[in-house]
Amino acid sequence: MYICEIFVQCGARFSEVLPDALKDVELLVEEMTGQVLLKLFGAGMVDDVNICFASYAQTKLKQYVMHIHAQFDREGFTLLPRTEEHVKEAIGRSMGALLRELFLSAEVDAVTLKPAPWDCENTLPYSHSLL
Repeated sequence: MYICEIFVQCGARFSEVLPDALKDVELLVEEMTGQVLLKLFGAGMVDDVNICFASYAQTKLKQYVMHIHAQFDREGFTLLPRTEEHVKEAIGRSMGALLRELFLSAEVDAVTLKPAPWDCENTLPYSHSLL
């Protein structure tokens, strides 16, 4: 199992999303992320979606900042090659395309992957006793 974090910025200038409807939008983004995981990995689980509305008075810039936390089995990746970079790129491209449908402007800033701590028996650091 791998843990995936996706960081996104979405412009709010032309968005239909209202700041007081963020919980509903978070649920929609959770569903969209689940569809991406299903398409790319055959399964997956979305743990959390957090969306914050930010408005910067000095620049009159309005945007949404999004953090998505999910899990999936990387071995189920349906595309080749199964390299970490290709997995990240496919997630970013798929999420960006879906989020642009909702926000009109969406940029995936980063996709991070790391093995789940409960699934790392072969990747734990070596330790030894001094006794």
